Amino acid sequence: MAEQSRNSWISKDDPKLVSARQKDMFEDILEERRLNGEFRYCLRARDEPAFKLNKRRTPAQIKEHVMNSDRVQYAIEQACIETKLPRSEVISEAFAILDEMAHNQNMGAIRSFAFVLVKIFKALYQRIYVNVDGIQKVRGMVKEYPILLMPSHRSYMDFLLMSYVFYHYDLPLPVIAAAMDFLGMKFVGWLLRNSGAFYIRRSFGDDHLYWAVFTEYVQTHICNGDAPIEFYVEGTRSRTSKSYTPKFGMLSAALEPYFKSHIPDVMVVPVSISYDRILEESLYAYELLGVPKPKESTSGLFKARKILEDDFGNVHIYFGEPISIRKYSEGFVDRSLHNLAPRYIASLTNQEQDLIKKLGHHMVLTHQKHMVVSPWNMMTAVLMQCQEGISVRQLAKEVEWVKRQASNMGAYIDWPASETAESVLRANIKLHSNIVRVNTDDVVELVSVAPPAHTKATDAMMITAGQHLMLSLYRNHILHVFVRPAMIAISVNSCTSERLSIDDLFTKYCFLEQLLSKDFVFVPGSSRIDFDLSLRTLTHTSGIVMELDEVVIGQSVNKLTTFYSQMFEPFLLGYWILCQYLLSNHPNVAGKPLAKTQKTVVKETQMLTARLLQEGVIKQHYEILSLDMMNNGLQALFHMGAVIKERRDGVVYMYPNTRQLSNVTENLARFIDVPRLPAVSINIHSKTVTVNAKL
Repeated sequence: MAEQSRNSWISKDDPKLVSARQKDMFEDILEERRLNGEFRYCLRARDEPAFKLNKRRTPAQIKEHVMNSDRVQYAIEQACIETKLPRSEVISEAFAILDEMAHNQNMGAIRSFAFVLVKIFKALYQRIYVNVDGIQKVRGMVKEYPILLMPSHRSYMDFLLMSYVFYHYDLPLPVIAAAMDFLGMKFVGWLLRNSGAFYIRRSFGDDHLYWAVFTEYVQTHICNGDAPIEFYVEGTRSRTSKSYTPKFGMLSAALEPYFKSHIPDVMVVPVSISYDRILEESLYAYELLGVPKPKESTSGLFKARKILEDDFGNVHIYFGEPISIRKYSEGFVDRSLHNLAPRYIASLTNQEQDLIKKLGHHMVLTHQKHMVVSPWNMMTAVLMQCQEGISVRQLAKEVEWVKRQASNMGAYIDWPASETAESVLRANIKLHSNIVRVNTDDVVELVSVAPPAHTKATDAMMITAGQHLMLSLYRNHILHVFVRPAMIAISVNSCTSERLSIDDLFTKYCFLEQLLSKDFVFVPGSSRIDFDLSLRTLTHTSGIVMELDEVVIGQSVNKLTTFYSQMFEPFLLGYWILCQYLLSNHPNVAGKPLAKTQKTVVKETQMLTARLLQEGVIKQHYEILSLDMMNNGLQALFHMGAVIKERRDGVVYMYPNTRQLSNVTENLARFIDVPRLPAVSINIHSKTVTVNAKL
């Protein structure tokens, strides 16, 4: 039904369609399938370019190579020595690891899967845009170099879309590092494995045998050029639509063959995937509130098929400039240092590890740079600050203003060229009618969202928070554009003096960067460069007034500094409540602050936050109930020395460094308006918050 209605919307004579098929550097790869169907498309002959040094191998031959490799044989010997188990038993364990992990990519399954995917994508999406120049650069690289694909990761649809793009352009389909979650799904797990997914555990710990099998499996694909390797440098899906700080394990394993001179070069391709509407938006919102996600299952997938009747707008897939690791590392690493050591023993120099960390951050920032900002992202940035409602006319004015600010910061904005702002807004409200609506007074307001069935949520605050977190997902998509200049704007907006020196402003900037370092991605060592660039941008485009290396506060506080302050206020308020909770913990019998697990800390902080919201003590920023924000805040406090970790019986406990935490809390309160809080105690067993004074 959805596909038929979308096909009826598409007409060859529609002038909007002609311009929409190709815009800027993008082309819609779904349009041809709507016109010509999918059966012949899936059976057509494919002319894939192959890596020039590739010797074609079956999945079984790849597994045989892994088991016979020096690395795995050495790991088997070491495991026998450490565990005192017979060699045959350890070999059986290695085979079991490999059987569980390995893909079984074959064209029959791929063609079947392509047929299903086309049907699904035509039902879900209006258009799937790909930047043609980027994909052609990948085509040019495939024959010459091993390829590492590193997409952003904000939906389960990411890896399906990537495979579909490569199938569409007759490129060799990537083999994809997939989480074990899918392995237990009957048929689906099999189909993914046969389409190129290889399954890895989320954590290997000290399992050296698993590490050896995994590393060799990844590296043999790279060295032989069997297929492009696809993995997510952020490690997992972002439930918040913000980028996560990079993880380096998979990246280290993938680049080790270059560092040890097994191959002359590797090409790394960053890919940014932007959604008008995220498939998992409701699940994410409640997961952030602490509701466990439903277990992946085939039956659950079939139950969710009603989403095919819904409209999820457009997807933009941007292939960034491929990076040659040889050129990227030139002058920074010396590969000859590995000449004397056995190449199968995992070891990277400090310079190589530093380079990997630098590259990981570069990948995430490149993802952000090429994210497409939709009108809805800017609308939610305004709506999050106008929760009592705003007229469509006023919203249009504010969104036009936000669009100018985002453009000044270099964002790529997907805005229809020949339509009025109001018509664009109304189209986006219709697309997201499950979250907002226009009432009879032409005011945009939140819709009461029914929580997902598995949540069993009946608490009014939980449901309200779910609404706000769904809205914040789309606002978060644009925060990386503003976060650096916002830290300056917040410092200016909260300054009580008439002037603020650049040195003092930079000190404030660094404090905020430390606090926000787990919610946003900053390159280590780049604080001064980011600060200077952001300050120049604000003085040239946003009314910040400088005289003799000082900011003139009275002339610099304006609509923009206020907007930025309000945009990031929920994060600072959430951290402040976390600090207050930690400081309120009563000392134990030894006079030392009571240590608790991280899970307990964030859950009890969420309980305190809910009470403060209910009593109206703090502003109604329901997104601060997010456990993700609290976890990030706790990690930031640990890195600032305000929280101490200790391990007991294998479990990590945390407790406050009271003096340092008090300083952080005091500094934090200078940036936002905070209430005076009475003494607070929490009884986790009865799940109650006791405030020892009337709020």
